[in-house]
Amino acid sequence: MAMLQSTLDQLRARLEAALQISDPRDEEWVALTNPVDLDGRVSEGARNKIVMMLVGLQSDPTVGHFAATIPAAGTRVAPPLHLNAFVMFLANFTGSNYATGLQMISRAIVYFHQNPLFTPDPLPGLPAGVDNVAMDFVNLDLMQTNDLMAMLGLKYLPSALYRMRNLALTSDVQ
Repeated sequence: MAMLQSTLDQLRARLEAALQISDPRDEEWVALTNPVDLDGRVSEGARNKIVMMLVGLQSDPTVGHFAATIPAAGTRVAPPLHLNAFVMFLANFTGSNYATGLQMISRAIVYFHQNPLFTPDPLPGLPAGVDNVAMDFVNLDLMQTNDLMAMLGLKYLPSALYRMRNLALTSDVQ
């Protein structure tokens, strides 16, 4: 799963760079973290930030499944697992910072609208997993939003959900 972590880290860094250009500040705007800990307390690293979190995975039904290949060395290699990853961006800003949170979640949405595809850098020693990863905005109605927030143990926060398509996971164990 190193490819998943690497891709999310790169996506966070690119969004962070874009937000720092438009609104520079000493601390980061975007944190790849859970907004609350297991006891339901707000994570200190998530305060007054856009929280980026993985909320689900599903196999990509548009990509065919191929049998394992046997390279010349005689070892069996499984084909990549093609997934869609659901990534949520939460404006975790409270009190007098609430308006700033709305501004930053808006900028994040605009960033992905203007940059719906990106090419992740491959991990050293692993084959390149994908050419492009697509970021699709996912529409949620109020009931779905409520259910998702409850599942995450959160009170409502302004948010945007994206489907990260065309993520190909390969084995990082040979």
